[in-house]
Amino acid sequence: MNNENIPEYDFSIIEMIKEGFRRIEGVKQPFIIAFLIYIAVAIAAHTVLSLFFPSPPPPAEPNILNEQIVGILSYPILIPLIVGIMMLAVKHSRGENIELKSIFDYYHIIGHLSLAGILIYIMTLLGFLLFIVPGIYLSIAYVFTLPLIADKGMNVWEAMEFSRKAVTKNWFKVFGLMFLLGLIFGLGVLTMGIGLIWAIPLMFVTLYGLLYPLIFDGVEEQI
Repeated sequence: MNNENIPEYDFSIIEMIKEGFRRIEGVKQPFIIAFLIYIAVAIAAHTVLSLFFPSPPPPAEPNILNEQIVGILSYPILIPLIVGIMMLAVKHSRGENIELKSIFDYYHIIGHLSLAGILIYIMTLLGFLLFIVPGIYLSIAYVFTLPLIADKGMNVWEAMEFSRKAVTKNWFKVFGLMFLLGLIFGLGVLTMGIGLIWAIPLMFVTLYGLLYPLIFDGVEEQI
């Protein structure tokens, strides 16, 4: 992907958050239920996999290797599901009806999504080992890799690079937006979880229902 093909864009972090709050009105329920399904599946997957790769309970030292293995082996189960939630936000942004069952629609590309997850993990880990800053950069820069695979049909490396190059054009703003969404999510947890009713859909709708279309809608003409 040539740099000439990377779309130009700009946005206001505060206005993006405000618009996100407006957009979640009337659609909070499917995002909350979808996220709860994801959490339930994640707990079940990690419980089963931990039987084969156990780690001692606290206060004993955890088995880091086994925990990493469990995490990676859960990718084929969990990544297509989280992509399904991302795509709920993308579809909502395009005025399409969103159905809860559609979060299961992306298991047919399980190989591509899992490989992308593994490569993102490896690249980000290497980045953190190289004085931390490269890891922070890549963890933000790869944020749109998975929906690019599911939505645009890109191959794994193409999607990773396209996401990285596009985000890099406004990396600090994307970082600021994600940081603020993280703070809102944290505040939602601190309110005995009540605030998550707004924080969960806001996170998906703002990142993947507002910022993702702003950057990538119409990009098919350039692929």
